[in-house]
Amino acid sequence: MTEPAVLLENLNKTFGGGTSNQVQALKDINLSIGQNEFVSLIGPSGCGKSTLLRVIGDLIEPSTGRALVNGKSAKQARLDREYGMVFQAATLYDWRTVTKNVQLPLELMNYSREKKEQRTREMLELVELADFARHYPWQLSGGMQQRVAIARALAFEPSILLMDEPFGALDEMTRERLNLELLDIWRKTQTTVVFVTHSITEAVFLSTRVIVMSARPGRITQDIPIDLPQPRSVETRENVRFFELETQVREALRQSEHQPK
Repeated sequence: MTEPAVLLENLNKTFGGGTSNQVQALKDINLSIGQNEFVSLIGPSGCGKSTLLRVIGDLIEPSTGRALVNGKSAKQARLDREYGMVFQAATLYDWRTVTKNVQLPLELMNYSREKKEQRTREMLELVELADFARHYPWQLSGGMQQRVAIARALAFEPSILLMDEPFGALDEMTRERLNLELLDIWRKTQTTVVFVTHSITEAVFLSTRVIVMSARPGRITQDIPIDLPQPRSVETRENVRFFELETQVREALRQSEHQPK
């Protein structure tokens, strides 16, 4: 049986434990994500979506419970370079060209010059930015900067891509275009994606499953399979089933607001 890409068991996270400012961010999280799935986390602001993503990525530790990534602890998975991360801000270095930004993790991992150049070419072709290799981030649009960030995150071939509202600051048209490009990248790389979003439409369009979370303390209230056919296209958003799934996720969010804490 194939090992889950991500397995969270009885996971809780409390900030400021034992103090007057104690806040429970996550409560009783149990979640299994299979290899090559595209799973979106959605819920009200402050419900712990980003906290959960950071626990998976070993950026913060759970208070209790455990997080396994490809059968190992999140810490070991991070040390083994199991995942790449993309955040809402592209966090590129303005003084480095697009090429040099993509190569940064490869430099830190001591890739050979030939391997760095090869992977950079492959990644920039993947995100359709090969013609901008010598440009600097400040010469690119916001959407193009996020594509560079995705190329950098995938450069060292991680098995999991963690994305925290990567398109949240972009205009609607750019966001829709990047949604299509991300799905194309996901199909080509077969990477497992865990994606945080506030957008119901985005979650339904991108995902194989949508995980609905309650208001703080964040709990999983529904796990909704998205059975839209692949590959998806602009026409997918006009499908009757797409609207049915949007309604299902919207109702799940409304119900989650009234879940007992």
